[in-house]
Amino acid sequence: MQAGGPIVQDDEVESPPDRAPVAEAAAAPARAWGQILRNPLVLHNILYLIGIGGSGAGVLVAQSYGAHHLSTVANGESTSVVAVLNLLYTTTFIVAAGAARDVAGAAASGLDPDAMWPRLRRSALRIGIWLGAAMVPVDLILAFLLHLTDPWVLALTVIAGPISAMGGAQRGFLQGRRAFGRLAVNFLLYGGTMVVLAVVLLHLGLGPAAVPVASVAGALGSALYPRHRARPDRGEAPERLVDLSVVAGAATAPIFNNIDVVSARHVLTPYGAGLYSGLSVMGKILFFGTSSLSAVMYPRVAAAPNAQVRRRLLLQTAALLLTVDLVVVAAYALFSRPLLGVVLGRSYERDSSLLLLFAAGIVGLTVVNLLVYFGLGSRDRLFAVVPAVGVPALVAWLFTSPPEVTQFVPRIASALLLLAVLEAVLILPRALRRR
Repeated sequence: MQAGGPIVQDDEVESPPDRAPVAEAAAAPARAWGQILRNPLVLHNILYLIGIGGSGAGVLVAQSYGAHHLSTVANGESTSVVAVLNLLYTTTFIVAAGAARDVAGAAASGLDPDAMWPRLRRSALRIGIWLGAAMVPVDLILAFLLHLTDPWVLALTVIAGPISAMGGAQRGFLQGRRAFGRLAVNFLLYGGTMVVLAVVLLHLGLGPAAVPVASVAGALGSALYPRHRARPDRGEAPERLVDLSVVAGAATAPIFNNIDVVSARHVLTPYGAGLYSGLSVMGKILFFGTSSLSAVMYPRVAAAPNAQVRRRLLLQTAALLLTVDLVVVAAYALFSRPLLGVVLGRSYERDSSLLLLFAAGIVGLTVVNLLVYFGLGSRDRLFAVVPAVGVPALVAWLFTSPPEVTQFVPRIASALLLLAVLEAVLILPRALRRR
């Protein structure tokens, strides 16, 4: 006996509960997410979505701010010039596609991508100067067609030619090197600059020229960022940065994403044009939300050592793309009425079935975009036949549409789905063939 109580043996003392398994189980989901986010494919998709989403949001905010601070006539002029600039920025996508393919291919061959930059920059600048010169006579025609109060604002398009081409060289170089973090910053620099400068210039009284000037300034930011290390030019640049297949492929989505709203304003009634603007915004969320898949796949296809690797990349990306497409279309099918009511107002809810139809057409556009960039990366020029013929035909068909939105939307949806089927017929048998 010990004073104050019985003797307790050491082996009778209860040890504290072992918390290690509990802590490890709690940390397991965090580790799993960490491994997922460290996967380059996942990380690059997230970074690209952040960049292009932030850029698009910046453009939308800048134009909305202009709409609230300009008269109806002045905002119409501003929107018209911005639409011209957006079509001009198609050059950015074209040059980026050519640059990304060549940089990725050179890196895979063991060449130094940094040594390619001086020649890529010169090639892009030549393209931009030719484009700017071509805009001089085009601006004379646009000044007559757009009925602008101050037609001198169209001079911005001449400046935007070299800027858009240089921006394409920057983005393509970063994409080809898979530097998606800096590519995201490049995108955000465009949208952020446009917002800030649009607000400042509107308050300084620049009027309808404010948003177009801000747009060109944002494009200039993208053309200048980032700076690249100076390396000796060893002649490792491609013999030709852009060819007709690159133009036909890379221009497909940008042209449609700008020309459809323009054609809607031209042929539809005010009610129909208003409804289509809402459908266009909601449908294109699907396109831009999945555009990262093609953008991340593209340099990997261009750098792939053989057809088997390219085939695996295509099948993996296509499976993810179609999964996302189906989820979004299902959500639109279930919630099209309330969504359309929120975006446009309750009076438009009765036309909610058109949203599902338009979304189905955008699914076709996402498939076309995927197959186009696969064809570009594979250097299989056969893919260019469909966009080279189909896109001009689609544009002409839209501008000759009857004025009812119930006929306009089916035209778009059926045409985009047809383009997707034709592109698949051209590309898939060759891509899936075991060699």
